[in-house]
Amino acid sequence: MIGRITFKELRNAWKVILVICMVTLIYSVGMPTIFPLYRSSIAEELEGASKVQITLPNETHSYVTLSWEALENSTSYIVLEDNRSMMLTAEIKYEGNETSITFEKDFTEKRYYAVMATIEGASEPSLIGIATTEKSDPFKELLDNPVYRSFAGGRSISMLEVKGFITMEFFILWTMLAGMFIAYLSVSILAGDFENRHMDIWLSKPITRRRYLAEKFAAMTTISLIVSITAAIGLIAGLASINSLNELSAYATLISVMAGLPTLMVIAAVGTLSAVSFQKVRAGMGISFAFVFAQLFLRTFGSFSKDLELMKIVSVFTYWDYTAAIFDTTFNAGDFTLLIVVSLLIIAAAIWIFKKKDIPT
Repeated sequence: MIGRITFKELRNAWKVILVICMVTLIYSVGMPTIFPLYRSSIAEELEGASKVQITLPNETHSYVTLSWEALENSTSYIVLEDNRSMMLTAEIKYEGNETSITFEKDFTEKRYYAVMATIEGASEPSLIGIATTEKSDPFKELLDNPVYRSFAGGRSISMLEVKGFITMEFFILWTMLAGMFIAYLSVSILAGDFENRHMDIWLSKPITRRRYLAEKFAAMTTISLIVSITAAIGLIAGLASINSLNELSAYATLISVMAGLPTLMVIAAVGTLSAVSFQKVRAGMGISFAFVFAQLFLRTFGSFSKDLELMKIVSVFTYWDYTAAIFDTTFNAGDFTLLIVVSLLIIAAAIWIFKKKDIPT
């Protein structure tokens, strides 16, 4: 019966699949939930910042709007401008009775605005609050490093935004963990049949070697799909729990995770090929793990300069472009299809080698 081997592997590995799915769910749900604490812990705290709102220019206009809460018994307001939060060299930007001003953004560096209220009968103005034109991001210089920019797809991102945080804190580790898990499982379920002398039992039945490997690979593809869906659901749930789906949509989150399925299929195919070639769990694991680390290395250092771009091109992780989904909500069907074809070619090579191999008895 077609699918018998696939079903058997899924049934035998259900405990392992359950454990990895639980770990994946905890990680994917938990990562977004720590973002608000992370942002508040490193963001610059300005006095009275909640009472002053600043709207920065966008693509349609180049004006800044500054507004603030009205203060009871105030007779007028003063807005001070400076490039430092201490306001030691501040200049008066506005003085009057309005609670909102609009002005052209004719500067490029960071600016601070302190809003003061003149109170009737008081000798000194009272501070309402301070606002700034840029969020303070202590990791900005670090993220400009080519190593980190490679993980961000060459984009300039901010760790104070949920998109940047998920890119750096979730996907960097997730790509490696998912790849290592699939590499481990793809070798163990196949090389184990060689070492435990189960291979001759399988092949004594009306099952060809081609069908045997194809169904083993189908089992690994199914497991990769299950784990990917679990990660996507967990990430969406985590973002929903902090009300951030308006910043990073459920659709963008889903395709950013699922775009990695062909990458995991290639890793599973390499694991299958190494298991067939060496017929030993330890040797197959070594080759598969080395492949995953080598691919990560090539993607990272291939982003250093144009002279090294060839390294990035031959890395399968380059074609898992989760940043395109996160920042542009785009899905690259071409890369997705290319990696599926590559995985099938590797499996075809594994089948060819398997047909020529003697089965240990």
